[in-house]
Amino acid sequence: MKPSRGAVSMAIIASTLNLGLARGFNIAKHLSRSSAGNTLTFRGAATSCSTPFRRSLHSTCFIPTDGESSSSKSSSSSSSALFSAAPAATASGATDTTSVNDDQSNEIEQAARKALTITGSLPPPCDFGGISYLDTSSLTENHSHRVLFILGGPGAGKGTQSERIVNTYKCVHLSVGDLLRSGAEKKDYPHADMVKECLVKGQIVPVELSLGLLRIAMDEKAQEAGSEFGSRIFLVDGFPRNYDNVEGWMEHMPSYTSVLGSLVYNCPIEVLEARIMTRAETSGRSDDNLDSARRRFQTFQTQTEPVVRALEMTEELQAEGNSSGESQLHIVNIDGTGTVEEVWDETEAAMNAYVKNDILTANMNLLKAIEGGNLKDFAALCDEQLLVESGSKTKKSIADIFEWYEGPISDGASSSISNAKVSIQDGIKALVSYDRTTKVGKIIRETREWEHGPTGWMCVSVRREDL
Repeated sequence: MKPSRGAVSMAIIASTLNLGLARGFNIAKHLSRSSAGNTLTFRGAATSCSTPFRRSLHSTCFIPTDGESSSSKSSSSSSSALFSAAPAATASGATDTTSVNDDQSNEIEQAARKALTITGSLPPPCDFGGISYLDTSSLTENHSHRVLFILGGPGAGKGTQSERIVNTYKCVHLSVGDLLRSGAEKKDYPHADMVKECLVKGQIVPVELSLGLLRIAMDEKAQEAGSEFGSRIFLVDGFPRNYDNVEGWMEHMPSYTSVLGSLVYNCPIEVLEARIMTRAETSGRSDDNLDSARRRFQTFQTQTEPVVRALEMTEELQAEGNSSGESQLHIVNIDGTGTVEEVWDETEAAMNAYVKNDILTANMNLLKAIEGGNLKDFAALCDEQLLVESGSKTKKSIADIFEWYEGPISDGASSSISNAKVSIQDGIKALVSYDRTTKVGKIIRETREWEHGPTGWMCVSVRREDL
């Protein structure tokens, strides 16, 4: 009896994973940029922001049917029709755009509903003193990888911006294409010949193989000895490209990952062509030419843009299902036509909104540890320097250090937090300030400084003033 696609998929991905150790947002309403350094501030109350670019669910694009490839479509298209699909024709010869649009909308909605759990174990948004955030505790506990999809047409600036994201936020950039090319050359990789054959013939590599290599790469980076930064975000470049990629991801990855969202760089073909021709002068890439760029752009329009629209709908469906009216997934559309610095400003704002989830989760968990007198959790969230600084140098135990900074355990923090503000600087430092009411009824303005370290975000200092 012929095995099912699912059985074959699991067999392939399981053999792939034998090579490595396998394991299983909403932008604040008020944002202000400090004149000193690259600082972005979030203030309560918070709400989701409207994106500058939104795709219509009824914009016409070609979606290959079973047995028909995008390459066969592009080869039969004239150059003037490369970037707009021809609507279906009725028996009388008239164009029936309604049926095309309805079919596309239905397909997008089906894909969106299938992807509702793409955010993994992330719970619905919480509130911290008027700022909406996602509690990422479950991701840390389950060792789930934080993932952002990086999408855009050829020359849209994905590589340039990803490099800056990695340098600023210490994320890990992974290109599925690079992983496949590397895998094809590995002597101990059991599917190397299959991958190599697909790459040589220009065929799509089975999604199970792509995801297997991706999981190996994420696991290896997460377990890297001596890493200065823990709980990093993985930038998955150029994935998902089509519905099959999304289906494969949902079949294999939600237990091991949480997709926080996607950065989508939008740029018209005229700008992309100019950039690619300029890049071709020095890049040495064989695909940096107009014909290749136009084919790649058509593939993005016909196959990847519908995926983006499906993810945007997933975001909307999650928001509808949450009592807060906000979603776990956040898709950010970025105008890629500006200068590198202009595009970076939008990218940085989006990244800060993702990163603030981990910062506020850490701050809230620290307050819970203080309120419950949990010395172990308190110590785990405080940087070593905080535990030996100032008068605490002479203290002999964590209990003494706790009392030095937080007061007697009986006077610990309450959960009454208001007027919160988060300032993120240079990607790996942050200030979180808020009004806090103690158990004895005292109201203070508390400011905690956080830094991204080997085990995640750690508190490095605290100061208070009476209100």
